[in-house]
Amino acid sequence: MKAVDWKLSELAYRIRESSRDAGYIEIFPPSYVKSDKVKGFRFIFRNNVYVFEPDITTRLINRIKENARIYYISQQIDEFLNESIEAGLEIIGGDENETNVEIIEMAIKILDALGLKDYNIDISLAGIFNSYRDQGNTELINAVRNRNYQQIEDMEIKNREKLLEIMETRTRKSGIKKLDDIIERINDPRVIIDLGTVRQPEYYDGLIFEIYSNQGFLGGGGNYKTGNMNGCGFSLDLRALSKLDQNIYKRVKK
Repeated sequence: MKAVDWKLSELAYRIRESSRDAGYIEIFPPSYVKSDKVKGFRFIFRNNVYVFEPDITTRLINRIKENARIYYISQQIDEFLNESIEAGLEIIGGDENETNVEIIEMAIKILDALGLKDYNIDISLAGIFNSYRDQGNTELINAVRNRNYQQIEDMEIKNREKLLEIMETRTRKSGIKKLDDIIERINDPRVIIDLGTVRQPEYYDGLIFEIYSNQGFLGGGGNYKTGNMNGCGFSLDLRALSKLDQNIYKRVKK
């Protein structure tokens, strides 16, 4: 067996162990959705448009009709046939403020169980840049997401200074109650308010967050609506995790 296969197996085992211990139930998401709007690898069958293995939340929205705590390990494919292996947790239903705290605490629990200590969870709110999105400036939103300051400087936009101020707000006390309450309740220095955080797709509503190690992006998630219920979840990129320092696996291997 290739070393990378062993790493992925070990990661999956630890994530399942942590999730089951916390009372989450494993589910097996459908491999495709019927939609002509969802991003991903599309195919046509009997005159209908389907998307093969899109992001997990898209596969779950409106399928779970009751309160649930679930986890999954599943493949995901984008429109260019780039494949990833995602593992994540979702809380469907319940009080939004409580599930926000619980889902971030679960992300910390899992990452710590993997032996990973050097990481940050950047939290923010969806919609902070909606005024620019509503103007149809998709290019600007992508530049903000990628922290491409030179591209932003080259654009003709209103209130550039305010935009840059928001992008550079990285703190543990923002004046935004929803975010400040999360920081206070979790009380972990690795959780930081970063108002420049932007998440896609656009179904997020409320809390959003992204997870980084010193070697790059590991995953992210946030709030969304499913029917008349609140949902909150995150996913981790197992291939990105498998490329981290091998000492992580030595610490967690039994």
